[in-house]
Amino acid sequence: MFNMVKLPRPSRLIWLAVLPICLGCQVTKVVLVPSGDPVMLAKPTTASVYGFDSDKKLVGPSKVVLPAGWYVLPKR
Repeated sequence: MFNMVKLPRPSRLIWLAVLPICLGCQVTKVVLVPSGDPVMLAKPTTASVYGFDSDKKLVGPSKVVLPAGWYVLPKR
């Protein structure tokens, strides 16, 4: 009788090699920004905004799309 060692199948070996690499790439970090600090938009965002007309009168709200990369900050 032969004493055979059971080897893992090739597909299982591939998963064992790839899984740690994939899990390392899927790390999501959350950064909390203190209230009142400006933040940069990561993707285009629809927002309601107010503006001033030529008589310096407040008008709005109007819906606009703020592009990615723009900075937004709170009213102080």
